[in-house]
Amino acid sequence: MNKNAGLRILLLGNIIIALFLAACGTSPPAKFYTLSSMPLERPNEKAAPSEKNTVIAIGPIEIPEYLDRMEIVTRADNNRLNISEFDLWGGSLKTDISRVLVENIGILLDGDGLAVIPWKTSMTGSYRVPVIINRLDGIPGDTLTLKAQWSLVDKDEKTPLTFREIIRAKPIKGSTYSAIVASMSESLADLSKSIAESIKSKKDALIH
Repeated sequence: MNKNAGLRILLLGNIIIALFLAACGTSPPAKFYTLSSMPLERPNEKAAPSEKNTVIAIGPIEIPEYLDRMEIVTRADNNRLNISEFDLWGGSLKTDISRVLVENIGILLDGDGLAVIPWKTSMTGSYRVPVIINRLDGIPGDTLTLKAQWSLVDKDEKTPLTFREIIRAKPIKGSTYSAIVASMSESLADLSKSIAESIKSKKDALIH
């Protein structure tokens, strides 16, 4: 074998190795997810406009620190978490939960004379519903667990008018991240219904 042939073989070998290493280092594309709110019960009908003089501010929303990240977190078992590398939230999970709760509760209380809005730190003179989510996760293909607490606080921002908590276990219809996110959205719909029912039970005291 002459010197030039040997160099060509060495160069070809280096190219093959480089291509192999590049292929091994290629990461799958990231996927981004968002929670969904409840569908309108009658999407083809337009509700008659109603006067809404009482404001219900939903928030602040608190979630566990381990969930407050871009990566979607699931459970391997009761004491071990899995953090996805390529399946991510499209934005802040806490902000997304707030949006869904406001939209859901607004749908459920439509026509009751109550305006449902997200809570802001500078807001005064409105009723407030702070929400603490202690758990919202599950094992793929198994069960998603929701544990949450909330209260309805008077306009003085001090007096609780009611306090409730909810624990729900919901089957996850599949082992994909899309199935997990869908189950989370359904669990937030359950939470929204419970909050709306509590607000409705105090409606006469709120509207005056």
